[in-house]
Amino acid sequence: MGDQADENTVRQRHPELLAWLSAREAAFEGWAGELGPLERWDFGTDSLDDLEEVVRERYAGLEEVRAAKDSDFVQGATWYVGEVVRRSFAACGTHAPLVWMYDPEPPAGHAPSAFFDPGTGVVTNTPFLGTRDAVDGEWLYPLGVINELYSTENEWGDPVEPRLRGAVHDPYDDDDDDDDDEGVGGEG
Repeated sequence: MGDQADENTVRQRHPELLAWLSAREAAFEGWAGELGPLERWDFGTDSLDDLEEVVRERYAGLEEVRAAKDSDFVQGATWYVGEVVRRSFAACGTHAPLVWMYDPEPPAGHAPSAFFDPGTGVVTNTPFLGTRDAVDGEWLYPLGVINELYSTENEWGDPVEPRLRGAVHDPYDDDDDDDDDEGVGGEG
C-alpha cells in the first residue's frame, strides 16, 4: 500500500492539476456569474440540480459534452461538481477527506492524451477525487458524473435516470440504497 500512497502524493501535486485547480478557483465567480446569481452556486447539494439543468440545456447528448471537454464551461462544471462532492464529504467528517488528483499515465491499452483532450472519449485524462490512499476504482471522476447524465441504462441493462446529486454520497456506506446515487461517476 505504501507504493500506492506515494503514487497518490505525486497525483495530488501534478503541475497540470495544480495549475488547473488554481485557474478554476480564480475563474469561479466569472463562470458562476454567467449562469445566474452567485448565491445559486453555494457548493450545496441542491446547487447540483441547477447545474444539471444548465448542462442539459447546453448539450443535447454525450458527444456534445465530449466535444466541449476543453471548454471553460465544462471545465468549470467539472471543478464545481468535484468541489461540491469534496466539501460534502468533508462535512460528514467520518472518513479521510477527498483530495483532487490527476494521473497523466493512460490506463493500459490507451494512447496518451492531453489534459482534457476533447479528442478522447475517456475521462481518465481529467482530474478526479479520492482519499489520499485510494486505489484504482475508488476514485470519482467529476467529468464522468457529468457524462453519465446522458446514460439511459446501467451496466446490467436496467433503466436509470442519473443525476449530478448522485455523486454526493458516502462511498463507504454499504447500506446506501438511495436511487439518487445512480450515476456516481466512473469513466463515462
